[in-house]
Amino acid sequence: MAPAPKTKVLDERFDVRVSRPVARWMARHLHRWGYSADQVSILAMAFGLTAGVAFTGGGLWPVLGGLLLIAMVITDCADGEVARLSPPSDKPWRGRQLDGLADLATVLSVHIGMGIVLTRSNFSVGGYAPGVWEVTLLLGLGFFSFAWKSSVLDDIKQRLKPGSVDRDLAQYADQPKTLFERLLYWLLVNYVRTAERITGQGRPGGYGTFRLVALVGPSHHLVAIAVCAMLSVFAPKIYLTYLVLTIVPGNLFIWAVLQRARRRAATA
Repeated sequence: MAPAPKTKVLDERFDVRVSRPVARWMARHLHRWGYSADQVSILAMAFGLTAGVAFTGGGLWPVLGGLLLIAMVITDCADGEVARLSPPSDKPWRGRQLDGLADLATVLSVHIGMGIVLTRSNFSVGGYAPGVWEVTLLLGLGFFSFAWKSSVLDDIKQRLKPGSVDRDLAQYADQPKTLFERLLYWLLVNYVRTAERITGQGRPGGYGTFRLVALVGPSHHLVAIAVCAMLSVFAPKIYLTYLVLTIVPGNLFIWAVLQRARRRAATA
């Protein structure tokens, strides 16, 4: 008998080794206590927002911020696990977008927190001390670099999944929605369209491309920021190192991976 095909793992390495096992344990308890997947997404958002605030505190507050950010990464996996333990929803796009809003709120919060710390630290590079505008520009580049990598990874991931809400959005267009749900649906539709454009010409994909892009995926970025937060107690400029790495080599890596995938698709 031929061996069963190996299941493709559509998670980043940190999620496979840490987030997913802990999230499954959390989900069993949260589901038993009556929490919904949407409520778990809101909890993840709360962890992410408070993490950014804690970054700006004195003493050991940044360490707490780093731990809160790791808690967010883990809880961000738990909402899906709770959803799998619950009866199927007739509005799966709602949970998908709430999860995305939790991610967005977290990324905004931690980038603002990093910016406040860098501005306060009065750091200099080669004798030049960047001002608020230079730090803001750097953070903006860092934020959009994060968003680009995350969107590319998500676009490839959704095409690899056997079933994806993103591919079935049109069938929910005429579904009755509250005003808030209309906003969520509109945001998700536009996010999916933007992610498709961001991936670029030909929308390169495939499992090999996914595994490479996942090396610099959002979970790994957030864990790196969490580690930087803990180290910022001793070296506030550590955030500058993270931003430079994600903007320059991080973006070049993604560009090279996508170019490689396009060349392979063209010669296939």
